[in-house]
Amino acid sequence: MNSLQTDNHCQIYDPNGQFPLEIESSLRLPLDSSMRIIFTGHYNGFGVEVRGIEEMSMLYHMGCFGKGTKSRSKPKPIKNDSSPSIIRKRQYLKRIYWYKKFDSINKYPETDSYFKHVEDLRKKIKNDSKNLKKNVIDLVSSEDEVCEDNQYDTLGPPCAFSNKQDIVVIVPNSDSEDDDYFANMKPKCCINKIKLEEKLVLTKQEAFFLVYGLGCLQVFHENKLLTVKECWKLFLEGDNYFISKYIVYHYYRSKGYIVKPGIKFGGDFLIYKEGPGINHSDYIVVIKHNHVDYNSWLTILGHVRMSATTVKEILIIEVIEPKTENLNLPKELNAYTVKELILSRNLPVTINDDRD
Repeated sequence: MNSLQTDNHCQIYDPNGQFPLEIESSLRLPLDSSMRIIFTGHYNGFGVEVRGIEEMSMLYHMGCFGKGTKSRSKPKPIKNDSSPSIIRKRQYLKRIYWYKKFDSINKYPETDSYFKHVEDLRKKIKNDSKNLKKNVIDLVSSEDEVCEDNQYDTLGPPCAFSNKQDIVVIVPNSDSEDDDYFANMKPKCCINKIKLEEKLVLTKQEAFFLVYGLGCLQVFHENKLLTVKECWKLFLEGDNYFISKYIVYHYYRSKGYIVKPGIKFGGDFLIYKEGPGINHSDYIVVIKHNHVDYNSWLTILGHVRMSATTVKEILIIEVIEPKTENLNLPKELNAYTVKELILSRNLPVTINDDRD
């Protein structure tokens, strides 16, 4: 489907618009299980966090899944300049307290054996180079080898550290910075153990699509690995529209489109043909819920004005529930049907000029 727009600018019903899940649910890509990579995410209450650098890069470049916590879209590594930050001693002690309290919580099981094998290979190359007393080029890791953190656990002079380390300069506590304070300051350096690292955050729809639709993501919640059924129940909590949103998300993902959140443009989703890093989105998806009135002139004119300003088209989606009761969800999601309606505006002046 190259375009959702028909000749009369309105597509009311698509007979082939049944939720395409039955065939895809039996597939797990790649088909060879030995080549399949299982990513690991952690539920944080509103989405799923992916914390591994390799996993973040692969998920975003292989489908534009998720968004960086400190970036506009694509996750980027945090670059620290050569100058360390300066903090008070009480701030440093507080960070050490946080590190001791929360470090054990953040220790999760191994993400995937693929990345573990790569790390073992990298260590083996470096160990062999030390035994041979020769320099071996590290083709696995692009980062330089750094020193261990325990060398910098104690305070020391500022010149004892490398600029590549995350170093903070600690100065004594003082409520007033008078002349005596600067004369007897004696700053010291230490490793900053509390680091604000970039993470990839997946929406509930993206996470469940990776868990259920592709089978390449495992989700942890409170140190417990969740099953597909448990993920479904967890994502339903506090979100009354999760079912309809996920059906629409899976529907367009299965057609090869890149689907991203559309709250910035007053919709539920944005549809890209190739991705946000290549071109702009073509459609603003608005899901029509049963108890919400979308037929008012105020709502329609608002969507039309937004589409005209951003050079996009409004795509109103209605998810038709099946008549069968007591469905076994999410297994029987293919019983739902999707109806598409493109909302466009025809200017009478332009039409009359074309006829003349």
